Amino acid sequence: MEKSIPWHIITKYLRKETSPEELAELNNWLEEDETNQNVLTEIQNVYEVTSSIPQALEPNKEIAWRKIEQRITSGTPVKKLFEKFKYVAAAVIILLVGLSVVWLFNAGNRTNLQQYTEIVTPMGQKSMVILPDSSCVWLNSGSSLKYKGDFNVKEREVILKGEAFFEVKEDSSKSFRVKTGILDVKVYGTSFNIKNYEDDRVEEITVMEGIVGVSDESKELRRLTRGEQASLNKETNRITYTENNPDLVSAWKNNELIFDNTPLEEVVKYLERWYGVDIALDSEMKGKHSYTFRVKTESFREMLEMLKVMTPIIYEIRGKDVKIKYSN
Repeated sequence: MEKSIPWHIITKYLRKETSPEELAELNNWLEEDETNQNVLTEIQNVYEVTSSIPQALEPNKEIAWRKIEQRITSGTPVKKLFEKFKYVAAAVIILLVGLSVVWLFNAGNRTNLQQYTEIVTPMGQKSMVILPDSSCVWLNSGSSLKYKGDFNVKEREVILKGEAFFEVKEDSSKSFRVKTGILDVKVYGTSFNIKNYEDDRVEEITVMEGIVGVSDESKELRRLTRGEQASLNKETNRITYTENNPDLVSAWKNNELIFDNTPLEEVVKYLERWYGVDIALDSEMKGKHSYTFRVKTESFREMLEMLKVMTPIIYEIRGKDVKIKYSN
């Protein structure tokens, strides 16, 4: 408490003796947490009533009650008792305010622990996040990551929307859990890729290193090792397990997209997120083409020209809106 509340500045503030620098420091403290304003108000109320400034208290209730009983049984005259009553009342007020200050700070701390930190990566961009436990997370375009203020206190849990690559710092005492909607991932120290955009038909979990436990709401379904991939079909709720090259799956974090016999509709989704555009695909083209190629430093127009070489298409670009259809 004494380290949290700037008592020396508050004392000068109440006595109108603060310097401009001290007043600035007090304002910074008030802006740190809305609870601090409540604390200052309580202290001001006590000062106005008692002309005393409360300090952080650790009251010994047993000793206090013993002294009160001694005063009651000592035959103190009623008149004298009432003369001293105002001082007792002031002491009680100071005690109550001290306790309320403690409660307010504890309540503020509890609120802070329940608050979330959220990192959002817009379309066409990527970002890297270092979590409080020193784990690293790369967020792909159009993705978000959330975690509570008590992350790494008793457990390590994050909520992912979109796609991310995780390098989890090893800690055998606290598991690391990723909640992605239907499936959860639980590890103690490893690296893996999760792809689960809301408009994706399939959720994918691919292991780069170590062991990853895949669970649903009730139980662990399977443990995956390097190169294994769990794919959940969201429409049928069916999970399949296959081998996949994790370097290809996570190439996006190294600013490279690799397509390997990928259907055109999936290619379009990737390109929309990668370049931050909206692509309208002619219905005649859907379900008819798959592609194998790489995108690294190419501009969006250069990438469309690559598609044009592989498929007879024409395209129209208007800002972020793009139309692709067969050429006549």
